[in-house]
Amino acid sequence: MSRAPHLVRSSFLVVFIFGLDKVTGFVKLLLTTRLFGTGPEVDAFATANQLPELLLALLAAGALSAAFIPVYSGYLTQSRQGEAESLAGTVLTLTVIVVGTACLLAILAAPWLVRVVLAPHFPEETQRLTTQMMRIFLLAAVLISVSGVFGSVLHSHQHFLTPALGSVLIDLGQIAGMIALVPIWGVYGMAWGSVLGAALTVLVQLPALARRRLRLRLQINLRLEGVREVLRLMGPRLVTLGSFQAVDLVFIRLASALPAGSIAAFHYAMLVMLSMPKSLFGAAITQVIFPTMAEQYNTGSGQHLRETVSQGLRATWLLLLPAAVGLLVLGRPAVAFLFERGAFGPEASALVYLLMAIFAVRLLGEASYDVLTLTFFAQHNTHVPMWATLGWMVVNAGLSVLLVGPFGIAGLAWATSIAGAVLAAALFLLNLRAGGVDVPMLRAALGRATVGSLAMCGVVLLLHQLRMPPALFILASAGGGGFAFFGLYLLLGGREVLTMLGHLRRGLQSRISLETRSD
Repeated sequence: MSRAPHLVRSSFLVVFIFGLDKVTGFVKLLLTTRLFGTGPEVDAFATANQLPELLLALLAAGALSAAFIPVYSGYLTQSRQGEAESLAGTVLTLTVIVVGTACLLAILAAPWLVRVVLAPHFPEETQRLTTQMMRIFLLAAVLISVSGVFGSVLHSHQHFLTPALGSVLIDLGQIAGMIALVPIWGVYGMAWGSVLGAALTVLVQLPALARRRLRLRLQINLRLEGVREVLRLMGPRLVTLGSFQAVDLVFIRLASALPAGSIAAFHYAMLVMLSMPKSLFGAAITQVIFPTMAEQYNTGSGQHLRETVSQGLRATWLLLLPAAVGLLVLGRPAVAFLFERGAFGPEASALVYLLMAIFAVRLLGEASYDVLTLTFFAQHNTHVPMWATLGWMVVNAGLSVLLVGPFGIAGLAWATSIAGAVLAAALFLLNLRAGGVDVPMLRAALGRATVGSLAMCGVVLLLHQLRMPPALFILASAGGGGFAFFGLYLLLGGREVLTMLGHLRRGLQSRISLETRSD
């Protein structure tokens, strides 16, 4: 049986929470730019987070959720509750042991890792800042890994609210750190705020687990078949995510030789161009459809799985194409209006917008990759994404080395954008060969979205001729451009716009009752 109505309502519930996350993330970004601009503190902050992100991706949240949810969901569909709880308890225990040990070793080796591996070209003071903040972030990584296990369990039970609050709470922790601790401890205050937020992500999920009577006891049951299956599925996923993280390490090492503030500008552009629209729309869609795809595969619903994948891609393109175009045409005045104050000057604004414009190429490809790769993971096939990502790593690293010399930080942005588009195209073709996507529907949706985006650009250019004040121009362009996009999309036959708006209205009205029913 198709779960489309539940999927859409749940997606909009998660979009609502992710929208809140974007508000808190935007406040955090405003505070960061005002306090530190593109100074060395932000270079150190962004660099210090690389190793904890690597450990989380390889040992916890990234690889684990993709391997754990299909297996755990399989136990649930077979009504094997006892084995499901044993699997969850074992995975939780192994996660704490492995991530905790890795973080302890990294804390001890932090000075060497920064000086030799991550940022050999940083000035000595920036290296010291990076080392100390890395140690703080590693403490947060242990808590986030536990939160990731809790969230994967709740996702498998079709509960999305409290796991979606995780990034909101981390943002709130960092905001609290900037307000209360930065005046005392400088940039370290923001890092300690991350630890506070990570602890909150664990605590907020405990009531949801208790309401479902899910007992996650610390245990190790390596004889359980599901544990071995999770470990087997994690292997290729480790290679896949390791490739992403290896490219990030190459980027940081190359960028550490560029002028101070380059990494900070790249970090801000990523937050604005990729993290905000991609997290708000793309991540909300994938977070909801992945457990459903796993369930559909486990129950043999191949046609419903194909429909879910195609719906996920269509929704991703419908929402992210206008977002990318909107940020491209409005990015320069928006960055200047919002961030040019305090330590953030016009030069920083121009550099951030340049990188945002390059990332427009990357946005759709990266969001499509997220949907397409989860299609394989839901079918317990982790080898196809692994080989595709290894190819992406080679292309990305090679382009980075070639382009950083003549183009600086912009060359690194071009490298990751081009490689991301190539990876998404490769995975789409592989899905197409397997008959896993509805090509006519996607072709029509992409065509309508492209025409709508051109209309949106026309509205923005027209309003630009009126010489409005910056704030009014941005608001009028966003509203008028959005109306032009969705209006023309609807006129061209995109009836799913009305369907999505109806589901949005009903989803927002029923989000509380939905969570109550899932209890």
